[in-house]
Amino acid sequence: MSKCYLCPRMCGADRSAGERGVCSQGADIRVSRAALHQFEEPPISGSRGAGTVFFSGCSLRCVFCQNREISRGCDVGDEVSPRALADIFLRLEAEGAHNIDLVTPTHFADGVIAALEIARPRLSIPIVYNTSGYERVETLRRFEGLIDVYLPDFKYASGELAAKYSSARDYPEVASAALTEMHRQVGKYSYGEDGLLRRGLVVRHLVLPSHRQDSMAVLLRLSELLPVGDILLSLMSQYTPEFAFDSEYKELRRRVTSFEYGSVLEYAHSLGFEGFMQGRSSASAKYTPDF
Repeated sequence: MSKCYLCPRMCGADRSAGERGVCSQGADIRVSRAALHQFEEPPISGSRGAGTVFFSGCSLRCVFCQNREISRGCDVGDEVSPRALADIFLRLEAEGAHNIDLVTPTHFADGVIAALEIARPRLSIPIVYNTSGYERVETLRRFEGLIDVYLPDFKYASGELAAKYSSARDYPEVASAALTEMHRQVGKYSYGEDGLLRRGLVVRHLVLPSHRQDSMAVLLRLSELLPVGDILLSLMSQYTPEFAFDSEYKELRRRVTSFEYGSVLEYAHSLGFEGFMQGRSSASAKYTPDF
């Protein structure tokens, strides 16, 4: 952590000396919430919920972030050691979690890997890596053999939009390389006898208001990048304008229309994707956890 290059920002912050990285975090692992969570995709949440661990901080700066309370805050959440984090994983399994769902863990990769190595021999449930898709391949390779299911976003095909809304013009290229590495590690998705995901890659895409054409470009790029039959697509309509009211971008201050979402969904079907869709009722702040 003396020179941090864990994420694509490669900011070089000396987090071990108290400097904050672009992620807003120092060296110690910070957990904002660790509990059963019912609002992931059906074969991840199952009947009892995913054992979701929300980490504080994030390397992106999405203007519409629904987890802004924890993604931007420097000192939000509790500091934990790798051993304490391993105990959290084991507690969640004991409470009935179908999996351990790591939300935005990248900037704490060293500690998370150490915790997984401690807990993994005693865990019987899959490990899910839940991420924005903005990942360094070199960091992902350190997780090989520890992750069963990758759950990344693929947010933008346009570097211009990525720069405008997430301050990351290189997002499309970075995410493309990251998803390719994730697929290399876990291969084609597979379900257990209980109907829950045991292994594989589920790619999320959030349809944004006024940008259905970029959504279609994302899906086309994904279909060219990876075998469509190997992965699952989670096409989300849950964009919630409440989190962008303070944004300068007026186009984000409304929900996605049925036409916008429906046209992207139809295009996904035409490309042969299988996976999950959302009803419009998902576009509500009530599905955001209370941190």
